[in-house]
Amino acid sequence: MRRSFALVLVVVGLVTLVVGLASGCGTLFSFNGRHPIAVQPLVPGTPLRSSFKAKAGMRYTLAVHVVFEREGLPEANGHVVVEGQFPIMASITDASGDAAAKVVGWIDPNEPPTVLYGHAASAHQRRPAGVPEAELVAERLVGPYGPAVDREVGYVVDLGTDRTGKARIREARVVVFDDKLPTSITVAFVAAAGGAIALVTGTIMLFFGLFRARRGGTRRRQIV
Repeated sequence: MRRSFALVLVVVGLVTLVVGLASGCGTLFSFNGRHPIAVQPLVPGTPLRSSFKAKAGMRYTLAVHVVFEREGLPEANGHVVVEGQFPIMASITDASGDAAAKVVGWIDPNEPPTVLYGHAASAHQRRPAGVPEAELVAERLVGPYGPAVDREVGYVVDLGTDRTGKARIREARVVVFDDKLPTSITVAFVAAAGGAIALVTGTIMLFFGLFRARRGGTRRRQIV
């Protein structure tokens, strides 16, 4: 009975260890360090003032997203051509009210540091957290910022209207990210750790079971 239980532990532990490591490592390698915690709608031409609850030791980043209509846009070299220039001023304030992280410039889909996602005309494209699969979105980041103590962190985002007059916008928003690991990664590695414990326990039980069986056989032969 003990040997059967030990074999079950070994098999289950090995399977859980392999699956947990494969799942956890796969998710971890695809994690870009940003975990969305809040989304606020943004109206071009209207400044947004808001805040979020921050914890000491975490790093926070704001992403300003401008989502474009895809239909009717021209294509070049397998990519959708998007035109638009949106002036932006955005900042995250520290405990004294000063700007701890600040961005002044443009959201321009064709100029760094703006990043355009979803512009591939047909191929599937990897997207960051907070960007739905079908969206054509330009992203500009503010931060990161890490508070020294738990507190309410304020931020201001002033996104201007398109200066080219050619952009067709579906929506704009601000996404707040922290750097917390996704729950799926934590669960996968916890499962892998449990599988490792079960594997080691089952192996030890099998070893001692075989050792006792050999000692018992040797004693019986000596008695005979």
